[in-house]
Amino acid sequence: MNREAFPLQLRAEWAAFAASRGLGVWEAWYAPYDKSVYNFVLERLAPDDVVLDIGAGDFRFALAAAARARKVYAVEVHPHLVADFLSRAGERLPPNLLVVCANALDLPIPSDVTTGVLLVRHTVHFHDFFERLRAAGARRLFTNARWHLAVEEVDLQAPRVCFDSAPPGWYACACGAVGFKEPGSPDFEIADEIHEVVQCPHCRVQKEQTV
Repeated sequence: MNREAFPLQLRAEWAAFAASRGLGVWEAWYAPYDKSVYNFVLERLAPDDVVLDIGAGDFRFALAAAARARKVYAVEVHPHLVADFLSRAGERLPPNLLVVCANALDLPIPSDVTTGVLLVRHTVHFHDFFERLRAAGARRLFTNARWHLAVEEVDLQAPRVCFDSAPPGWYACACGAVGFKEPGSPDFEIADEIHEVVQCPHCRVQKEQTV
């Protein structure tokens, strides 16, 4: 079989490339999603949104977002994917779609970004993106990184409670971990909402491992 016909991820040099950019093999793996995943985000974009698409892949989402939002920064780490998209887009590249070939972790978050999009199920850098987007003033993040399958809209600027102070039930932490906090009593009624927290048990384990 022609080597060029192999998906990038199946080539021998893929793991080395991912490692050279500080990414795990699965984290750097490019996998397109179906329309329902993209539509969940697209339907919630406003004309004045400025979007940071982290891990643009084949740029299908970025193109669709550029048709709805004021501006889209589409960041993709692999030069082959970027070159393939630019060669296909040519002069039809929308003027409000800015393509960046880089590891998004190395890229300063543009100050005008309102919305982050992180459709990367296997990222281990959720907390990094969460904190950097929030510090840059972005309002929300669409991602499947915490729940892995379902896409959620995260309010980046909303206040969060410490895990110890949160009521029993499902929680999602700023570090990227999710879980269920057991009630102290079997009679305790669990609310349907997911509590946004910080300093969850996973955070503490990570902290202990770095000491």
